[in-house]
Amino acid sequence: MSIEAHASEALSCDWSHFDRNVLLTGGSDGLIRGWDLRKMRTHIFELYSGEFAVRRLACSPHSATVLASANYDFTTRIWDLATGVSAQEVNAQHTEFVCGLDWNPQRAHELADCGWDSVVNVYTPKCLT
Repeated sequence: MSIEAHASEALSCDWSHFDRNVLLTGGSDGLIRGWDLRKMRTHIFELYSGEFAVRRLACSPHSATVLASANYDFTTRIWDLATGVSAQEVNAQHTEFVCGLDWNPQRAHELADCGWDSVVNVYTPKCLT
């Protein structure tokens, strides 16, 4: 099974921890798309993260609707699909590209992100406290 997920480079993907049929993708077009593997002809949702690339996506292991994105505009964005298509929080703690992130599977809503500025941040986003 293959899909053309983005018009330009697809840079990241992550599985939903709550639905085995849902895959998320992020691309250099600044889009985050959700795909249902049972009907892959079109995406089930689309989020616009801005004009810069989405470098990394991570679905929360603690909430079926929460995800985070690492972006080339030096930000990490927290999204909640239950509340709409706008980021719930934008963290601009880096001075270079944010290139990685991951949720702590042991602590609810704790997130780590890292960037080309050699900095790693570990925090709980305010919108999830």
